Amino acid sequence: MHTISCAIVGYGGIARFHTRAFSRIPGVRLRTVIGRRAEPAESFREAWGFDNATTSYEEALADPDIDAVVIASPSEVHYEQTRLALEAGKNVLVEIPVALSHKGAAEIAGLAKKSGNKLLVAHTRRFNRTGRFVKDFLANGQAGHVHQHHTNEFQLRRDNVGWTGYRRSWTDDVLFHHGCHVLDYSLWTIDSPVRRIRGELSPLDAGTGTSLDVSMLLRYTTETIAALSLSYNARAGVSSNFYLCDAGTLVVSGNQVTLNGKTLFESDDTLEDDVLVQNTEFIESIRKNRQPECGAERALEALGLLQQVYDQSITLEQEDKYKRMWEI
Repeated sequence: MHTISCAIVGYGGIARFHTRAFSRIPGVRLRTVIGRRAEPAESFREAWGFDNATTSYEEALADPDIDAVVIASPSEVHYEQTRLALEAGKNVLVEIPVALSHKGAAEIAGLAKKSGNKLLVAHTRRFNRTGRFVKDFLANGQAGHVHQHHTNEFQLRRDNVGWTGYRRSWTDDVLFHHGCHVLDYSLWTIDSPVRRIRGELSPLDAGTGTSLDVSMLLRYTTETIAALSLSYNARAGVSSNFYLCDAGTLVVSGNQVTLNGKTLFESDDTLEDDVLVQNTEFIESIRKNRQPECGAERALEALGLLQQVYDQSITLEQEDKYKRMWEI
């Protein structure tokens, strides 16, 4: 079996999930961890058994032994780090969003196609067994026509503290990061072109410099309506996901799926399981020399629509009220 050597950019919570997954895949070598600060990078190396730790991304990319780069760094540097890795001839698994604009994502998609390197964008919900059940259930017609899809994801992110409790040096983005997760899930499960999208962003928050709330309304060509709402202002977290169908109300709650209150599917899978399936697909795409499931074209679908939501706010009202500090 051909050994595939991986480098991971970042040493935060999601980097641990990727590292744990790769440690369970036969024939994967943990070559290098790259971090902004030397001490935590070295601690991560020691904890997980990487060969090297470095603060130099360029140094890692120049290593001929590295076959693949996993980008688990702040969203605002995904575009540049993905671009450099592809140009260095590496295969790339990048956390979403691949870029903070549709323009940036389109450039990355073009570069991946031109280079022939493998690029997997980590829409991890596509690799979740519950999500796959929902997609298949809707696709085979058991639910009948889907009239509406509603999703709410509310959490508290007024400070730059991630879900692990670690204080970040960067700012998250409710539209292009978490909004990308939610919108992609809707696009994937409804599986229809979008006729139009309308959205509303909150003005930039003085403390974080970014919007903390967004709501989107989609009309699919199947006439399905989707209402997606996200917030970083919720003191108590709320997550809901349901479909109003001919057959009744299909509710997705964690890893349980019910129709009119009757359980159709349930699993005990965790995020760790989902990341393992996803990362196995990435490694297999390299070994079999094929494009991975959930490549750059998937990222373009969601980011093109998210860009419309952002641009609507910039165009319709005061630009400075909504314009973020980053563009790519």
